[in-house]
Amino acid sequence: MSACIYCIDNDIIKKLATFQLFDKTIQLFDASYEQVNILETAKYKFENDWKKFEGGLSRKTEDPVINYKQVLYLTKNLPNILESDIDQEIFIQLSSIENIDKGEAILTSHAIKLIQKDKSAQIFTGDKRFIKALAKVNLPIIQESLNHRLWCLEQLVLRNIEADGFETITDLIVPVRECDKAIKNVFGSGLQSTPENSLATLKNYIEECRQEAGNLLNPYK
Repeated sequence: MSACIYCIDNDIIKKLATFQLFDKTIQLFDASYEQVNILETAKYKFENDWKKFEGGLSRKTEDPVINYKQVLYLTKNLPNILESDIDQEIFIQLSSIENIDKGEAILTSHAIKLIQKDKSAQIFTGDKRFIKALAKVNLPIIQESLNHRLWCLEQLVLRNIEADGFETITDLIVPVRECDKAIKNVFGSGLQSTPENSLATLKNYIEECRQEAGNLLNPYK
């Protein structure tokens, strides 16, 4: 069993759960649920999103394909990041930066605190604006602690493809690809998508993210 702790944001939970890839992804990293830390507020956010959708009050185009049942199960069963688990000084500094919201500031400050004890701790995030904003933060501890610690959604999808095969992952993602704009483009031809085109597009998105992330993004692909 890996010693890694994985700090996972709301976007990654929602999309990996909808793609039916959450458990597969955790297994690829030799991790268990006990090693995955999420925001304490995640369950309340998704419960609220679900109620809005059920009540016809949501305007999010992706809501009809989101697997809220699995998302809510995960947010109620994964360990929460508590206020005592974060570095308050770093949290305060990050909270004042544009395009880094409170949840992301909590996630990041928690990860940095963890890394002081476990050098292999990682962050999974689906928010590229957050990655770009974090890369520009002028705090040495950010660059030092989070060097190659971040994984974006496209990297995790690619890792699943390499583990289980293109057709297997395509069959899972295509019916719900509307939940993410980039992934929708990767599998733009639906079940007729080819490995050549889809993998090239996927790797282009990873490279674009890497250009914005500097040294923060994991070097995988």
